[in-house]
Amino acid sequence: MSIKDRGKLKWQGFFMPEHVKLLNDATKDYYRQVKPILDEYQLEEFENKIHTAMEFNSTVKFTVWEDGFDWEYVGMIHRLDPLTKIIHLELEKEKGILLR
Repeated sequence: MSIKDRGKLKWQGFFMPEHVKLLNDATKDYYRQVKPILDEYQLEEFENKIHTAMEFNSTVKFTVWEDGFDWEYVGMIHRLDPLTKIIHLELEKEKGILLR
């Protein structure tokens, strides 16, 4: 007669949904980054690179800071809106995105 054992299950413990959410939030906060501060020279350099890429139809790679995390977008610049300072980007994998 053999004993039916639960294996690892009996040693894993039990986590309530609230505990799992708190652990996920703590992990997310741990990897959060501070917003970078750009001076006028860096902004001017970015504008020059954007205009050059748009003129020669070059593929660009943007790293965008949003809510503490860096997101990377690769594509071609479709158009610029100087009033609202929005870049219309045609992504390689998706239809398009607006960057502010």
